[in-house]
Amino acid sequence: MQRRGSVSPGELETCYGCGAALPTLDGPTHRYIGASAACWVLFTKLLHGGEPPLALAPLNALLLDAYAIQHTGTPSPQAIQSVAVHALTLFGVLERGLAPDQALWLRQRVVRPQGGTRRGRFRWLTPPSFAGSLTVASIVAAPTPAARAEVAGRYVTQVWSLWAKPHLPTFTVWYTNFVVPD
Repeated sequence: MQRRGSVSPGELETCYGCGAALPTLDGPTHRYIGASAACWVLFTKLLHGGEPPLALAPLNALLLDAYAIQHTGTPSPQAIQSVAVHALTLFGVLERGLAPDQALWLRQRVVRPQGGTRRGRFRWLTPPSFAGSLTVASIVAAPTPAARAEVAGRYVTQVWSLWAKPHLPTFTVWYTNFVVPD
């Protein structure tokens, strides 16, 4: 985790991952996921603390994946692998019809060693623009657990759709090469 510098209370900053304007926060961020401290706090409270609560919904299992590919960070081996793992998880569920409860299996399957290594099998993909798209802040702002779950489902599919438009052929090849084989 990294920390951002101190700021004046009441200021807003734009999350460099999703573009959400959030109160500036001096707090921890992730080492290679590119999110402002305020966005990271919203996400971790929602995902790990259930705050605010979400109604049960199948696509809730994919919030981690959508968030990770919306907040790609900068090119590094860790960021490249993170985008590949989380995008291929969404690909498996949203394009290939696997059940959302298979997300953990998909994440593990993508990074299993094949041919002695898992390094260097993926490359940096230029992230799409997320201008005007849903964010974790959109989910948190919904008034009820059911409404938040509905927004979360739209968030997951929208983030995937933005990535799929330019990169679906690459994800198809990666899925075929690194998820399907035994």
